[in-house]
Amino acid sequence: MTNTVLNFLFLLCVLAIANIAYKGKTFDKTSWDRVILLSSLFMISSFVLLINKNQKILIIANYVTIGLFITTTLVWFIFPKIIRLFGKYPSLYLKDKKNNTRFMVRFELPSMTIKYFEVLFQQTTFLYLLFIVLIDLPKITSIFLFTLIIVIIHLGNLFFMDKKWALFYTVLSFPMAIIFGQTILQGLILFTVSLHLLFYLIFNASYWFKYD
Repeated sequence: MTNTVLNFLFLLCVLAIANIAYKGKTFDKTSWDRVILLSSLFMISSFVLLINKNQKILIIANYVTIGLFITTTLVWFIFPKIIRLFGKYPSLYLKDKKNNTRFMVRFELPSMTIKYFEVLFQQTTFLYLLFIVLIDLPKITSIFLFTLIIVIIHLGNLFFMDKKWALFYTVLSFPMAIIFGQTILQGLILFTVSLHLLFYLIFNASYWFKYD
């Protein structure tokens, strides 16, 4: 029990450090220096969580999971060009100050690069929770606590974004945590990373086809 609490507190510290310069920011016309700094922070934070823990974590890497992850990554980074060929920039939507922190809707490569590494970091925290913090608990209890923790963490967005969107992501995190928790415990972290990235692409791309 003591190790569980200490591991969880360590996770909270890493989460705070990794997100201190990220949460609540708009990233409008952000510089590549800032992109590199924040992306590196997420990568280092992920490494800190998993260092010396690899032997405890199950990750299935085969042609399907690796291929899906690589394909999703390629689509992610060329999507700013793709969306501009078929959609229309949602300028009216983005003029509303309540939507400023939803920078993904702009589909600008610098901010998308930061978001990519933030998603990787989020998935690393899921690994850490399931395989390090909660690993000694029965599976049902582990999934329940994992879901509860993810929902509470998402509630923290109330301090950084409009209430509507903070609550939306909190509600969405409930089924997401259950599905991701089950899937990650089976070693399919590359699948959940891909699914996570694809959700952001599809959801935010919808604004390019219904505004202005």
